[in-house]
Amino acid sequence: MNPEQKLDKVLTYLNREYANENIKFQHSDNICKLAKLDITPSEAYMVLQKLNSDRYVNVSDSNQWMFQINYNGIVFIRSGGYKQQLKDLKRKRIKNDIYNVAVGLGTLLAGLYALVEIWKYLLAHFC
Repeated sequence: MNPEQKLDKVLTYLNREYANENIKFQHSDNICKLAKLDITPSEAYMVLQKLNSDRYVNVSDSNQWMFQINYNGIVFIRSGGYKQQLKDLKRKRIKNDIYNVAVGLGTLLAGLYALVEIWKYLLAHFC
């Protein structure tokens, strides 16, 4: 399972808990177990820390291992989560690549046209 899938799985679980009106702080290890992720407690903490740094979950003031989803996380997972974000990034890169190729071809054609015009001018005035 790739990192994006793990992040989405945790957010999906937390979103389900929110839908059930259960938005209390939960321990990172319990969250990952209940989300059916088979990962170590340290990796569970890293997953939730990533979600926290992206501002999709909040950390308890009294215990750094306790997390809960916030509204940013709810909106993000409903719009497709990290999987959709990755697709959008790939789409944007492809779009930029196509644009760069089009600009390159346009520049090449303009340069060739200029060379032909210079050649015609030289032939007309010096031959």
